[in-house]
Amino acid sequence: MPEVIRIMASPLPQATTPVDCSLLQLSVGHLTLPVARLKVPLYLGAPPPGPESPRDLCWMDTGAPVSVVPFHVHQQRLAWQPIPGIRITWAGQPCELGRIDAWLATEQPPYLRGPFSLLAKFPHRDPPGDLVPVLLGLEFFLSHQAEFTMRLPPQRGVISLP
Repeated sequence: MPEVIRIMASPLPQATTPVDCSLLQLSVGHLTLPVARLKVPLYLGAPPPGPESPRDLCWMDTGAPVSVVPFHVHQQRLAWQPIPGIRITWAGQPCELGRIDAWLATEQPPYLRGPFSLLAKFPHRDPPGDLVPVLLGLEFFLSHQAEFTMRLPPQRGVISLP
C-alpha cells in the first residue's frame, strides 16, 4: 500500500486591530469613578486609499446589540442600504436599520481588513447635546467571529479577526 503524505498548510495569522483606551475621571457626588472609552480605527463606506487616511471616530460599545452610525456621520456622505419595514429608535431619535461596509485598520500588512457588513441604526437626526461618534455594537463581533481582548491601560486592547 503506498504511503500517504499529507502536507498541512500553516494557519494564516489572525489580523489584529488595535483598540485604544482613554480613561477619564468622573465625579459623581463624593465619588470619583474611572470611565473608559474604547476607540477603534474604523472606516465606513468605500475602502480608504490607505490605513493612514482619516477614519471615522468610533467607540466600541459592548452594551449595544447593534451598531449606530449617527446622523452627522452618515448625512450626505455615506452610501448604505436600508432594510425596509423596520422602525427603531436610538437616544430618542427615529432611525432606519441598514447595512454599510466597514473596514478596520490592522497591525499586519496590508494594514486594512474588510469589507465587513455592518448592521447599524441610522438616525434621522442627532440627539440634543454633544455629538456622539460611531458606536460599534456586539452584532459586529458575533457576525464576523471577531474576538476582543482588553488589557489594562495604558496598554492597547485588540480585536482579532479570523
